[in-house]
Amino acid sequence: MSDEELVLDIPEIDEQHQTFHEMMSKIGRLVPDMYKPMDDDQVDDVVDALYDLREFALLHFRTEEDYMSEVDYPELEQQKSEHERFLTDLTRMEAELMNGSAIPAIKVYNFLNDWYRDHVRNLDKPFGEFYSKN
Repeated sequence: MSDEELVLDIPEIDEQHQTFHEMMSKIGRLVPDMYKPMDDDQVDDVVDALYDLREFALLHFRTEEDYMSEVDYPELEQQKSEHERFLTDLTRMEAELMNGSAIPAIKVYNFLNDWYRDHVRNLDKPFGEFYSKN
């Protein structure tokens, strides 16, 4: 999937999506070998990155939901549910890492990347089309 497929043509949301993607990619830079168990310092760095991502996600999801409310988007409740599920899964992953679970960084990265691409392609993109018509 190309980056263009992830563009909604809503500048504020597109900018936030870019920031979200950059924050996810940071995990790949924090851990040189993403397939090995992380050492304590790497776990701390990844947990910090996940915390920052979660905080940004809260802001981003609020922004998206405000845009959706503005145009009475019929799938708003589904979006809210998916946003909440993501935040729950992210918080669970943070807790597992902080409690010593040997999750390789690739699992964290793949979860984030897969969720992001699937969410934007299947939920946000249809909203962008709806928004442009209203």
